[in-house]
Amino acid sequence: MEHYEKKISFLGENIQTIRKYRGMKQQELADKIGINMQSLSKIERGVNYPTFDTLEKIMDVLGVTPNELLSGEWKYVNQAEKEVCQFLRIEERLNAELKHGHYDNFFDSEEEWLEYELKKLREYITDYINGKSIVASDLYPIKEFIQHLKFQKLLDHYDDLYSMDMFGESTEGHKYRTPFYSVKRIDPNSKEDMELISKLPWITGNFDFDDEDK
Repeated sequence: MEHYEKKISFLGENIQTIRKYRGMKQQELADKIGINMQSLSKIERGVNYPTFDTLEKIMDVLGVTPNELLSGEWKYVNQAEKEVCQFLRIEERLNAELKHGHYDNFFDSEEEWLEYELKKLREYITDYINGKSIVASDLYPIKEFIQHLKFQKLLDHYDDLYSMDMFGESTEGHKYRTPFYSVKRIDPNSKEDMELISKLPWITGNFDFDDEDK
């Protein structure tokens, strides 16, 4: 009991020491934990003890555990390291939610999960793009990546339509129309059309187009 009381007696001093090491003024810490500077001053001088709610806020802002705050044996983590750790926690939480959210949350259907997944990704990307510190140069890599995705989708779509055209499949009912749709359809009963087909390179086997210009 005596050891515990000794720890409590140093609580205010430990709060002050850690606050100063973090480079925070009394007013800044007071604002962040929602009390006035006079109340914080009394806590740091050992005149008053913080409430449990205030103590939780102090630990959160200073980035220490209850044992570290009471014992004074806290890790000297600089502000840069603190921000990196906080960033990693937030990003990992999002990654875990997107990876396991389908199983951890109770969605009525696959469609409902996919809609939620799309919403979370859109919010994440939009929040970054609309960030106050974002400048034009930050968005160029995103632009280039989107252009790459769009071009890849175009190539994939072209491959699908090209295959359909080769095998004479109908494009009716498909979302997109084949780029060859406007080409004149071949009439097998037409002598002119058949003569035209017989001269095509993949029929004759002659792909030397330079000879035609000579």
